[in-house]
Amino acid sequence: MSAVTDILNRIRLFVDGVTDAEEFSFDFPNDLADAYTDLERDNKPLAALLNDELPDICANYEADEVARLGEPDLLDEIQFRRKVKEVYEKANKLI
Repeated sequence: MSAVTDILNRIRLFVDGVTDAEEFSFDFPNDLADAYTDLERDNKPLAALLNDELPDICANYEADEVARLGEPDLLDEIQFRRKVKEVYEKANKLI
């Protein structure tokens, strides 16, 4: 499986609700970093898009409602999935 296919599949599983939000928010940035060299070789614009947007989106996910109070940049699960889906849709246009 190519790096592009693997990474996009991981995102799709999250967007489709198969992967847990907390798990994705912690694991995906590392998965992306591990695959980045191959991803960049296979599709440089896609690699740049994912690297520019998803690590920050993942970092802003906060499951705890109380922790999100007064923190407008923090995302609940619905907002998190929506933002990841937006990036996923952009990414699919690059393949």
